[in-house]
Amino acid sequence: MKKVNVGGLSDAVNKVSKRVHNQDIGASQVTRRIRESSGESLKRLNIELPEDVHKELKLEAVMKGVSMRQLVEEMLRARYQ
Repeated sequence: MKKVNVGGLSDAVNKVSKRVHNQDIGASQVTRRIRESSGESLKRLNIELPEDVHKELKLEAVMKGVSMRQLVEEMLRARYQ
C-alpha cells in the first residue's frame, strides 16, 4: 500500500469522516445491530496508536467509505483467517 502523507489534513479528514459516517444512531446501537445481524459475540479492544498511523487509518477508512472499526476488522481478519 502506498503511504499517504496526511500532514495538515486532519481537520479536513475529520470533517469528511463525520459526513461519511454521520448517522442518527449511537455507537451502542450500531454494536447491537452488528451483533443481531452476524450472530457473533463481540469483544472490545482499545488501543493507542501513534498520531500519524491514526491519521493514515482514518484517511483510508474515509476513502473507502467505511468506519475505522470496519477497516481494522478487515485487516485483522485477513491476517488471522
